[in-house]
Amino acid sequence: MHDLFTAVAVITILAATLVFLLTRLKQSAIVAYIVLGVLCSVFGLIPPGETISHLSELGVVFLLFFIGLEFEAEHLKKVARLATIGTLIQVGATAALVGGASMLIGFSAKEALVAGVAAGLSSTAIVLKAFQDSEQSDSAAAQASLAVLLGQDLVALLFVAALPLIVGAPPNAHARLSPGLSLLVMMAAMPVLFFGARKVLPPLFNKAAVARNPEVFALCSLGACLFVAILAREAGASLALGAFMGGLVFSGTPFAHQIRADLVALKNLSLGFFFVTVGMMMDLRFVADHIPLLVLGVVFIVVAKALVAAGVFRGFRMPWSVAAAGGVALAQVSEFAFVLTSAAQQSGAFTTEHHQAVVTLSVLTMLVAPALVSRSQSIGLFVGTQLFRSLEPPPPPSPLEEEEVAEQLAEAAQTRAIVVGYGPVGLTLCKILIRFGLRPCVIDLNLDTVKKLEAIGRDAVFGDATNREVLHAAGIDKARYLLITTANFQTRAAVAAVAQALNPKVAIVSRARFLDEKDPLSSAGASHIAFEECEVAAELARLILRELGARPERLQHEVTKLRNEIATRTGFTVLVPRTSSGGPGASLLWSAIPAAPTSTSIPRGESSSAVPPPPPPSGSAGHGG
Repeated sequence: MHDLFTAVAVITILAATLVFLLTRLKQSAIVAYIVLGVLCSVFGLIPPGETISHLSELGVVFLLFFIGLEFEAEHLKKVARLATIGTLIQVGATAALVGGASMLIGFSAKEALVAGVAAGLSSTAIVLKAFQDSEQSDSAAAQASLAVLLGQDLVALLFVAALPLIVGAPPNAHARLSPGLSLLVMMAAMPVLFFGARKVLPPLFNKAAVARNPEVFALCSLGACLFVAILAREAGASLALGAFMGGLVFSGTPFAHQIRADLVALKNLSLGFFFVTVGMMMDLRFVADHIPLLVLGVVFIVVAKALVAAGVFRGFRMPWSVAAAGGVALAQVSEFAFVLTSAAQQSGAFTTEHHQAVVTLSVLTMLVAPALVSRSQSIGLFVGTQLFRSLEPPPPPSPLEEEEVAEQLAEAAQTRAIVVGYGPVGLTLCKILIRFGLRPCVIDLNLDTVKKLEAIGRDAVFGDATNREVLHAAGIDKARYLLITTANFQTRAAVAAVAQALNPKVAIVSRARFLDEKDPLSSAGASHIAFEECEVAAELARLILRELGARPERLQHEVTKLRNEIATRTGFTVLVPRTSSGGPGASLLWSAIPAAPTSTSIPRGESSSAVPPPPPPSGSAGHGG
């Protein structure tokens, strides 16, 4: 089992089994990967080698690329002080505590410095995933933790770049200069690389978007991530720093959501390999020989990190409940610990035993991290209401909290609807939704359309709506309605199925060309369907009856009867007119209700629909979405 395909096959099969079993036990998938790595090491399922190491390195590259994508200028302005000053205080205080304790048990000064900084960093991958799994991503503690995590990632990248200078070794195999000169060259080259990529790559992605070919855009996304990372490595930086800069290049651009969607599967899989290799680093014999010291070390690191982080949050005028929850969430060691200590060991600055101690402690804190993050809100609530409630009145909300609360209230004031496709049908639906007080967000693969909508203050996302990441970016988790107007049947069914899986409560209204599309669309999750075939027949009937001189009321009666007959044959919906609250003479709304299987008429005015679909069009409904 020494070849690449066998190793990948073993890891994926065992990972799928372990992830399934542990998620049923409410454990994080990251725990499953680490446990798998330990099992592979113990039973020799996958001998450690460069193949798996390279796959795991790719996971770190993708992770940093995604972190760069998440950096938004507006959000950074709000959390700048916390992400910079707060992070430096938190990392510095933790490094001093852990580094001092390390020297007491025999670590050298260099080892203690690397171990302390490594312990000061928290795992972005674990914290964000655990907050998402526990549906707490929008909480104040999650937002505060994210600000510190972003700052920590920057600290980690800078420390990795400066590590050769600190430990006195060449920065990497590509560097031919002294560590100090290499660092200066890198610092000069990085801004040039960033601004050059920012100037060149987005216009290229503009052309790829115009082509409307998903494969071309996906390949461009992958190529951009790897290309910028490689250029950074050639300039003397790490691949991780280059990937982070590659993400920054596209941060805030319309392409960010689709790039994330194209690469998320690769990122998750390669990051899984990374955590498998983390588990393979653990030596169970070392664990067995040092159980008391390891237990004490884990407790010390978790408690120290939680207290320091909570103190930092409290110093930024956050309530005790938020500060304590954020401190608990950050009380684990980052995946960067393995990068730092491995680099230090390769340079000869770390002994094998001390490296194994840091790796083992880091893995153990990671194993308990998902449980701590998921319970952080409960712990914070207990601290805020029971321990410190009587000591002092709650501090006034910080400006960051006030802005976020105001934004959340403004967003909640409008019901959210997502419109997939912005052709003539989508344009009409958006106008109607706005008229009825709903807030539409358009998903479209036409970049010019997205830019024009954003220019007039409308919500729009560039991307493929069949992708989970794109639907998340459009707000599917909070949306009440999803209107699918695209012309392609496979796309409509796929969007409905993915949306239903992400938000089972969303009402899905879909366009359909033919009556026989009813079963696939309804089983995919569509709750209302507008059939072009039905509307064309109804409009043709309206035109011929008008030519025959039928009175308007008779014409309307015959058209409604025709629609009901067609709907009854499909066994799905009947369209009935319902007078609006505007009184006599007011315009008619239209409601879709389940068809009676044995009757061709529905009493006027009845409706079981929670949302009125758009009025029937006055012309042909066969135009594109």
